Amino acid sequence: MRETLHRLGRFVRRALLVAGGVSACLAGALWFYGGRASDQKADCIVVFGAAIRKGRTPSDALEYRLDHALTLYRLGRARRIVVTGGGEGNYDEAAVMRQWLQERGVPATAILVDGDSSTTRESGKNVSKLMQRHRLKSALVVSQWFHVARCRLVLEQEGTVETLAAPCGGNTLRREPFFVARELLGLPAYFFRLDELRS
Repeated sequence: MRETLHRLGRFVRRALLVAGGVSACLAGALWFYGGRASDQKADCIVVFGAAIRKGRTPSDALEYRLDHALTLYRLGRARRIVVTGGGEGNYDEAAVMRQWLQERGVPATAILVDGDSSTTRESGKNVSKLMQRHRLKSALVVSQWFHVARCRLVLEQEGTVETLAAPCGGNTLRREPFFVARELLGLPAYFFRLDELRS
């Protein structure tokens, strides 16, 4: 019995070491591909959607993304902005995003809209089609730093586009540790397309 417990203890310790090593590698990938902002120009800026509050106002996370996209646009880093998200009525992410940008001086002709995506995978597919239709070959990808890597991955999986990291700033989100943990699982799942098994 004692020998069995000893073996079990060794197995658990090794499993924890392996899990810790894998988590550290994934966290490094999140930062390397999502946390380091590119200083290059691109054909467009892609802003991934997030929650909408009552009154058709963006959540903090989404407003940080939109504000950063607007700054990049004003700096001349890209000539078009692509907004992508789902929802209906007052909770239509893409429509609220477009309205937010237009109210701050971005012309309607500079904004491309994908309002049919409810997951990052769907956004990747739909945005890739939009970019192809408008002959846009490179994108500055705007989201929170921990989400950018997965956004870039799915855009490159779904289309022949070059992606550049453009993580937004803003205050640390209240649930950021949860979101980071979710991305540690989501990034490898998207890499191996495991998310598509549910559809």
